[in-house]
Amino acid sequence: MLTRSLMTAEDFEKVAESVGSCELIRGEVVTFSPEGFRHSSITESSAFILGQWARCTKLGRVLSGEPGFVVATDPDTVRGADVAYISFARMPKQINPVGFCKQPPELVVEVLGEGQGWPEVLEKVAQYLHMGVDRVWVLDPGTQQLNVFRKDAPPVVYSSEPWIEDAEILPDFRVRVSEFFE
Repeated sequence: MLTRSLMTAEDFEKVAESVGSCELIRGEVVTFSPEGFRHSSITESSAFILGQWARCTKLGRVLSGEPGFVVATDPDTVRGADVAYISFARMPKQINPVGFCKQPPELVVEVLGEGQGWPEVLEKVAQYLHMGVDRVWVLDPGTQQLNVFRKDAPPVVYSSEPWIEDAEILPDFRVRVSEFFE
């Protein structure tokens, strides 16, 4: 009988960069294709909008470029976020961890990729929420909607015209949803 040994987050961290676009899901490396122009553009807009707010308020930092978050252990799962915001209250400014982060951010933003199905995204959303992430925003380029997920409430869908704000985790943040898609 053959048995496969599952990879730990620590082992994955040593090889992930050489493998290319990938995540560790329940101990197994899963590779994926690079995203296209539209996905990249929306990801950049999200990072820029949130980054401007974070720099102005000096309340935290915004990460992009698929920072790895350890969302589960035994077996380990490491997910790469399109964009994440973590406050200095949760992770002080002077702390700059090397490698994957075990501290949950307040917000993770995921952009629905071409050919990516909602079941896959909802699994990732559930993992982030289980890890302790307060909000997960899923931007859908096809519908130009922003879907907000939180542990203690049903999802809320914003169309391109209304404003998105969440004073609890992003004080004084207010932007039209359409700006993420421009």
